[in-house]
Amino acid sequence: MDRSTILVTAAAVLAHSIVSPIHEVSTVKILVAYSTASAFLFGFLIVSSQQLTYSVACFSILNFDFLLVTTLLTLIRRFYFSPLSHFPGSKLAALSNAYLANEFRTGRGSRTLVELHKKYKSDFIRIGPNQLSINKVEAVEAIFRGKYPRGSFYEVGALNGELNLNSQRDYSVHTPWRRIWERAFASSEFQHYNPRVEYHVTDLVEVIKKANNEEVDCTRVMDNLAFDIMADLSFAYESKLQSGTGDNHYMHFIHKFMSAVGVISTFRNVCQLLIYLPETADVKEYRIRGESLLSGRQRLGNTRRDIFSHLLSTDNETSRNIKFTQAKLNANAQLIIVAGSDTASTTLTQTFRILAKQSSTLKKLQAEVDACASKGALTVDGTRNLPYLNAIINFNPVPMGAYAASPPLGVYVAETFIPGNVQINVPPGAVMTDPRYFEKPEEYIPERWEEWSEGVKDRRAFFPFGYGVHSCVERQLALNELRMVLATVVQRWDVVLGEQYSEEKWKLDWKDHALLEIGELWVKFVPRISQVVNTVGLRQ
Repeated sequence: MDRSTILVTAAAVLAHSIVSPIHEVSTVKILVAYSTASAFLFGFLIVSSQQLTYSVACFSILNFDFLLVTTLLTLIRRFYFSPLSHFPGSKLAALSNAYLANEFRTGRGSRTLVELHKKYKSDFIRIGPNQLSINKVEAVEAIFRGKYPRGSFYEVGALNGELNLNSQRDYSVHTPWRRIWERAFASSEFQHYNPRVEYHVTDLVEVIKKANNEEVDCTRVMDNLAFDIMADLSFAYESKLQSGTGDNHYMHFIHKFMSAVGVISTFRNVCQLLIYLPETADVKEYRIRGESLLSGRQRLGNTRRDIFSHLLSTDNETSRNIKFTQAKLNANAQLIIVAGSDTASTTLTQTFRILAKQSSTLKKLQAEVDACASKGALTVDGTRNLPYLNAIINFNPVPMGAYAASPPLGVYVAETFIPGNVQINVPPGAVMTDPRYFEKPEEYIPERWEEWSEGVKDRRAFFPFGYGVHSCVERQLALNELRMVLATVVQRWDVVLGEQYSEEKWKLDWKDHALLEIGELWVKFVPRISQVVNTVGLRQ
């Protein structure tokens, strides 16, 4: 080993010892420092040797040596000397985030976490070099209380070119933004929103009528409905997907975009470089469509009361000293497109599947809705306090949930200490199907939610809308939409699985790419023989 190799190896050891303890070291700064040092090294070789070929060869060898040593040191540290080394988990996950990225790529993300907790029989599983999955109810409050550190997952917000409410990790920015969003979903605002929801549900009634007892893909039907509602309430835009005249590619691009998010978000260093990298065709198309929706809404000014009227209000800048740049508005528009359409659609579709499979559950729900409809037309307000209907929609947990980081000094979850600055996921799909917290957790038993019966062993384990300051801000609107749609449909029709439905295909098509993506659900909506006449009151 010659002197230059020894010096480069020593430099690699020194660089690793300096960088490795730094929490979320800047990728850009590391690349700048590395590039600068490489440039100086190459210049030195050229000056000292006066031979270009020799300089290039020597430069390549020394760089390879540097990168090899730093890589080996990183792998050794992660495997043997990490503060997470004593937690069980895949050896590949301990070495690289590529393990988790691949699980999201294939759509197995949340299911893999559930399987890992069962395989290792542990509530704490290492799923990355610096990441844990925790399947323990005590973690919900311990991790998500107060202004907890947000996980590096949200660095992927740079994919939009700017951060939105969900991806913003700086509380000095997030807190005032959150207040604006909360005003958009204040109870006083629903007098403007509820009639629009009811309007689009009557469109759904017409869509099902036109099917004339033939099989329909419930997934597509619910996608169209949810997007129509979101576009109307957020951007004052008539997307007309239910009528069949609108652009039905929106949901396709949403899923393509979120598939990219699921993979890229596992690599913090890549996320920090996104603003310097070219967009993929799908990401670009998704961004352009979102910006088009927003620009249309901006042209309307303050002529209409809707969700985005609060973000566009001049009061934000004059009295609250909050300035939304166009890039920030665009990023928040992308957020509401995803949160306001896809989540509602998948929840409705999965619920209709269960109702089609469990006729007794459907009949019980229909009896409750019929009693409500006998008093007048079904409305958002009228369906709000139906206990069994609320129990029905309580059972659909989101698979992955929010991403957090442990405080710098660490935190105890029950009796287990989590070191500081560790990336943490508390997957609702695991916690909310754990037999320690629910009786027969894998079974669909809505009765467990009626007055929180004995089937619920620990109420803390129920957090489908998240927990704390980053819980879902549009929760009430989502619940209103779910209740109104389910009540209206089951009051008019029985739900039956179609001949094209395949249980095996359904399970294969169920994908979790950081956002749940489901396949076709072929059902028949069969008119009920006996039903109460009153239904949605807007357009009879």
